[in-house]
Amino acid sequence: MGRVFDAIVIVLYPLLVMLGLTYLNVRWTALLILLLIGRRFVVLVFTNKDTSIPVIIQIVLTACLFGGTAASESELMLRFIPFGISIIIFAQFALSLRTTPIIERFARLQRPDLPHAHVLYCKTLTKVWLLILAGNSLIVISAAFIESKFIWAFIVGPMSYFYLGIFFAGEYIFRKHHFQDFNDKNPIDKMLKPLLKKNTGKP
Repeated sequence: MGRVFDAIVIVLYPLLVMLGLTYLNVRWTALLILLLIGRRFVVLVFTNKDTSIPVIIQIVLTACLFGGTAASESELMLRFIPFGISIIIFAQFALSLRTTPIIERFARLQRPDLPHAHVLYCKTLTKVWLLILAGNSLIVISAAFIESKFIWAFIVGPMSYFYLGIFFAGEYIFRKHHFQDFNDKNPIDKMLKPLLKKNTGKP
């Protein structure tokens, strides 16, 4: 339930900022969102003693972003936070290429014995995601200079999520067709299988 709450807070961030700037002020808006997001970080640190260094760095940087915004009471800085978070995620993907690509880590959670072909694909996909994240960063930083709170919230929220969602969905379809790896227990895979299954000529 906690993860669902955290996901809702992250997704609704632009709306929370717009409402906060309308009915509160920059400082209280930043502190309120820091409180909501900080709950996740506190639980993560205290429930997992093996929290990785990158995660700890992400926690510290996020706290600094919101803390600095509250201290400066800068609305522009509050609008810059999605860009800052996007850069943090970009850096995590980029640094993971030096060891184990982050996409491979996710893949191994579902399939520890990941085939070599999938490992190579994960590395390439991590690099592609870097380009996608860079594009998203340009979107959110451009929106920060738009005067209208509503337009800013729309670009950073629905428009940005749609941009990422289109790529995510397209990559999923491509991967299923490329590897012919369908899970019959997954309703999406069951729907895609007749459409994407390659014709091998076998009955």
